[in-house]
Amino acid sequence: MFVFLVLLEVARKHNFNEPISMNHLIITAHPSENSFSNYLSQSIYEFHKNKAWTVTVRDLYKIEFNPVLSPNDLKMMKLGQTPFDIQREQNYLSAADLITVIYPLWWAGFPAILKGYIDRVLTNGFAFRYTENGPVPLMKGQQVILHTTMGNTVEEYEAKGLIEAFRRSQGDEIFGYCGMEVIDHLFYPQITLADENRRNHFLEMALEAYQPVQTSRLF
Repeated sequence: MFVFLVLLEVARKHNFNEPISMNHLIITAHPSENSFSNYLSQSIYEFHKNKAWTVTVRDLYKIEFNPVLSPNDLKMMKLGQTPFDIQREQNYLSAADLITVIYPLWWAGFPAILKGYIDRVLTNGFAFRYTENGPVPLMKGQQVILHTTMGNTVEEYEAKGLIEAFRRSQGDEIFGYCGMEVIDHLFYPQITLADENRRNHFLEMALEAYQPVQTSRLF
């Protein structure tokens, strides 16, 4: 019930009632059903579903996505044949106007299942193309918002210069490289210690990140 009230308050504050239709793909990668990552995924899904958006959630653990790029995968793709499970995910990505990626920061990087998704799905010929003049992005016109949960504080990572490094390596150098516009990358610190009030503060912060998407679609 409290989550529903948070959704209503954010919608009221930012006038999120415009009749804008979008195709929103949410990719989430956390093995625990009770994690904040999955709580956030469900809340973002409900928020945009209530606005009559087309919303699809790809929970990489629930769908048992295979993160291993195999020799057979490479062989098939060099022959111009895309394995079925890769093609399916590429179809979801191609249809999306907006892509949300939600994941915990583990050892300063993606969970292995998400890294494998990126390796197998954002492939040469689909997400970008190599040419004699360098790589050409093939996914222009799509927007991305990333949500990263962390065990440490933001200040600890900032002192090491890592927050900016995460924004670049996990956002611009992947999604931006493919031509997508990374419109925000949010970090949720000390998430394992967060109480309900803190979690709902994070939720409100997360939903507010979608206001630029709404505004851009009005013009």
